[in-house]
Amino acid sequence: MGATYLSMQLRTTDREAAIVALEAIAAANTEAGLQFYVAEPIGGWLAVFPNFTPEIERSAKELSARLGCLIVLLLSADEDELYCMFFRDGKQLPWFKIGAPRKRRGKERDKLATKLEAFAEVCDAESRARLTDILADTTGVIFSSELLRSLCQIVGIHNAFTSFEYLQRGEREGLETPDEPTLVPAEVRAQAD
Repeated sequence: MGATYLSMQLRTTDREAAIVALEAIAAANTEAGLQFYVAEPIGGWLAVFPNFTPEIERSAKELSARLGCLIVLLLSADEDELYCMFFRDGKQLPWFKIGAPRKRRGKERDKLATKLEAFAEVCDAESRARLTDILADTTGVIFSSELLRSLCQIVGIHNAFTSFEYLQRGEREGLETPDEPTLVPAEVRAQAD
């Protein structure tokens, strides 16, 4: 069993607005037990690490509506598959799952390229074409984290190689920020201290 990395990448640098929105989302869904670690923004992206609950997608959808920004939910699950979900303006856009080794051609490749258009605001057509090439042919890939690394390098995401569970245990490997991430909601942080 390999590493699992789960994050929501918000295309914003407004960390305070994100924390306020996440607190409101958690308060409105107390029964779900939602918690989030919020890192510092780097390169126009703000990383949020949610605890793993069935409400993750709904939380991302609501957060995209509240903040009015693109949100990319990234999951590299046990080094087997990469999931990439897009949210904007309270809607979930078409998403994809990539496993290795596999080669996508024709219509399958075209569908993947169309889904990657969600990155149009953060990378040019040439970069998206390069990302399509990488994700469409995973025959030489062993671990899904290799695909995650390529995606992050091309679109400029820095903090995707950790998860809520690792941060909860105090593990900071994969986190590129000098400051400790903030745990949301604040009440949980106060109870844990």
